[in-house]
Amino acid sequence: MILEELKKEDLEKIFDHNSKTIIDFLLKRTLISYPEFLEGQNQKSVYLEKKQCEQWIVQSLGLIPVGEGSYPIDGIDENKVGYDVSTVNWGITPTGKNKKETGEKSLSQKFSDSNFGDEDETLDELYKKEKFQVILNNWKEILKNKWNNTIKEKSLKEIVLITLVKHSVENKMYILGLKINPDEINNCTIKLPITKKKERKTRKEPKSVFVTNFIDEELGSIKIYKSKKRIELRIRPEKWLKNNSYIEFNYNFNNKVKNLRDEFINRKKDFLKELRQEYKKFLKEFSN
Repeated sequence: MILEELKKEDLEKIFDHNSKTIIDFLLKRTLISYPEFLEGQNQKSVYLEKKQCEQWIVQSLGLIPVGEGSYPIDGIDENKVGYDVSTVNWGITPTGKNKKETGEKSLSQKFSDSNFGDEDETLDELYKKEKFQVILNNWKEILKNKWNNTIKEKSLKEIVLITLVKHSVENKMYILGLKINPDEINNCTIKLPITKKKERKTRKEPKSVFVTNFIDEELGSIKIYKSKKRIELRIRPEKWLKNNSYIEFNYNFNNKVKNLRDEFINRKKDFLKELRQEYKKFLKEFSN
């Protein structure tokens, strides 16, 4: 597979005790400084910003930070392993069950039609003509160039994708790992949509297409989007949990409701005293 699951023992080799402590510290410090909500705001879940989480991994693993913005990796360890860090949300259905998949992680995005097919044939036209194999072949080249050029430029042994999966309700965060195997990329194929005969004449123009043999389909899915002009990964966490292929962090999200204008105008001293006590409790947890 192009994306290969890292087992528990593999993750434990990457994240030692100190790494886990630093991530736990940064996660809980983020929660303390999380903005209070106003009365009536229905905010039950924590939002973790991608750039922030990248820095958590850089700090916790002692990586050499590299690249800005869309660079393929975020840091390199002492063994010349490159790390691409992402964060995704795992939500629940209206009935309260865990969703099958997380939100998306973009593996690559290309806006110019010059990346796909001939000059006179845009990506939209390729979709319209259902030339899915042509589309996939171009994405193969894009990803091979992206990963292989990074490995060559930074003299890397390999690239690992670290994904922070935050559950929207259970106040849990999971760290998952995938080893990227660029040499396997030619083995992936298009998963053609199955349509019944009577639907073929009225079938709408496809807006996306699935790719197989990219990642174990029990662990995640790969999809190419026409409008977004990108190829995306979505994690299927239940199988990871069943395989015990994760590191788990638990936290308490106190959904604080305060009007900060009122606090500063009417009870500034009391408010700051309460905040000071909260910080003392937080620091005490990590002082042992």
